[in-house]
Amino acid sequence: MKFAFQPLINLRSDALLGFEALARFSDGRRPDEHFAEARAEGNLLALELRALEGIVHAAEGLPDGLLLTMNASGPAIKAFARTAPELDRRLDWGLELHELSAPEVCDAARINAEELGCLLLVDDAGIGYATRERILCLKPHIVKLDRSLFIHYLASAEAREHVDILLAAAREINAKTLVEGVETAEHLQLARRLDFDYAQGFYFSPGIELADLPAAMHELHGRLGIDIPGF
Repeated sequence: MKFAFQPLINLRSDALLGFEALARFSDGRRPDEHFAEARAEGNLLALELRALEGIVHAAEGLPDGLLLTMNASGPAIKAFARTAPELDRRLDWGLELHELSAPEVCDAARINAEELGCLLLVDDAGIGYATRERILCLKPHIVKLDRSLFIHYLASAEAREHVDILLAAAREINAKTLVEGVETAEHLQLARRLDFDYAQGFYFSPGIELADLPAAMHELHGRLGIDIPGF
């Protein structure tokens, strides 16, 4: 297993906030296929913990002061809080609670994250269990809107209503908001109009391997004027 890093952009300052770490597998299959297979075989927790530990090791090559987020289920966050290696405090850390984690296995996710000194994110808000109720109950530091809702926002009244409800819930608890799926200049304009704090997506960059990050970040700065601290 190896890892790629997709930029997270602070829309308030037009600066690099950090990265989401993304698992990649040598057989070329999509990560979701590997994790679904592990779930079916009863090996999901072991695979998640291996990925989280691998990300902690890979992060040693990142510049200081950035946020690095990692996706995990409720049980993985709980187990990681007990077994995690020492996190590199040059970085800020975030745990993205997977949208398919049922409520009964993630009620303590924020407590577990804080035990690790991590921010808690509700991932893919609007999908699966990542509902308004989860946001209000867990009070995450960041609410991350699902890509599919965002890209259908203008064309679908249902998507608009859903997005507006989720954003209102995030603001009710003073959480920051992050939108994924920003793929065009028009998407970026919409993200700004909806007043998201942070954004990620292919318009900025796909996931990039560590060795290629400096060149990719310099390209991002030259193309969009994004401030890239540390690169």
